[in-house]
Amino acid sequence: MIGGVFIYNHKGEALISRVFRDNVGRSALDAFRVSVIHARQQVRSPVTNIARTSFFHVRRGSLWIAAVTKQNVNAALVFEFLSKFAGILEAYFGVLVEESIKNNFVLIYELIDG
Repeated sequence: MIGGVFIYNHKGEALISRVFRDNVGRSALDAFRVSVIHARQQVRSPVTNIARTSFFHVRRGSLWIAAVTKQNVNAALVFEFLSKFAGILEAYFGVLVEESIKNNFVLIYELIDG
């Protein structure tokens, strides 16, 4: 099961942060930001393991959409969820940009909480 869903901008700031399980903390968010978004080398793998936590991420424009888990999950299902979630956001807002996320954060949280 996914422990959390996060949307980051290109600077690594968390625009949306929704944690579903208590085993994912703020330190995990910072570890992803440092290891993936601010990495000196281009990240090639869409799955990153940091301190026994798996980060599944997709990039849409200048935004990173990430799912976090500490359990063994089906990666295909997580990427299907991230892809569908990004598609829903694009259907609502057009192009995914930081401004549209900031202006509609209440709607995004409603969509996540479903």
